[in-house]
Amino acid sequence: MKILVPTDFSKPASVAIRYAAEFAQHTGAELVLFHALSIEGPPHAMAAMKTHQILEAMEDGAKNDLIVKMHELRKMEGPSVNVSYKLVTGHPVQDMIGHYLQHHPVDLIVMGTKGASGMKKVLMGSNSAAVIGKIDVPVITVPEHARFKPVQHLVYASDLNDIGGEMETLIRFCRGFDASIHILHIHSTAAPVGLDREALKNELRTKYDYTKLTLDFRESENVEEAIEDFIADTHADMLAMFTHQPTFLERLFGKSVTRELAFHSMIPLLSFKK
Repeated sequence: MKILVPTDFSKPASVAIRYAAEFAQHTGAELVLFHALSIEGPPHAMAAMKTHQILEAMEDGAKNDLIVKMHELRKMEGPSVNVSYKLVTGHPVQDMIGHYLQHHPVDLIVMGTKGASGMKKVLMGSNSAAVIGKIDVPVITVPEHARFKPVQHLVYASDLNDIGGEMETLIRFCRGFDASIHILHIHSTAAPVGLDREALKNELRTKYDYTKLTLDFRESENVEEAIEDFIADTHADMLAMFTHQPTFLERLFGKSVTRELAFHSMIPLLSFKK
């Protein structure tokens, strides 16, 4: 297993690196620290500058920072941690990651995110949101105060439209932790659920040979609040969602719930691109 960890050397990125390193120790994965370097400015200003010299200096600085991070990880996690780095030049970061993935197989991306609102969210969270929206590889976004612990309780917020295909993907992830999966479906007052919850739960347990499944329906007009309340009720370690466009929840409530929760959740968010 290979984990890509994009970093801009900020505090949220450092938290994500530490989380990814402990995740790798638990799963035996290989880590790749990834930094996309860019120089932006007005064309006339850039032409007047010795841009190549500036870029070389920035590349040297970024390379040194990546090497320092590698040494820190080996000191904290032990010399057995399998970590390397990749420095690229260009922007935006999601395109640079996409280009890297065309030539290098990666199983998981781990990124940091900082809970914020308004303009702070736009500035600090744009990279994580963009990667969730564009990249096909599963992404774990790690809140700035999160610390790694083996996943015991995972909440899977689902619209139930493709429950079979999504469960197959999710169970592959959860088996390594032997985690309980709490399937949560939020519906509005105007859209009651006409499914037999017990029958669906038993069908999924049998089909995927995974008994640690529960299924809950919650009625709410505020999806984020309902999910976060359920996370608190179940003492969940991780939230999982799929980002098919648009989801049932997004059609109901008019925004990307997955990306919004990447900023608000107090636990890591695992997102899969449909």
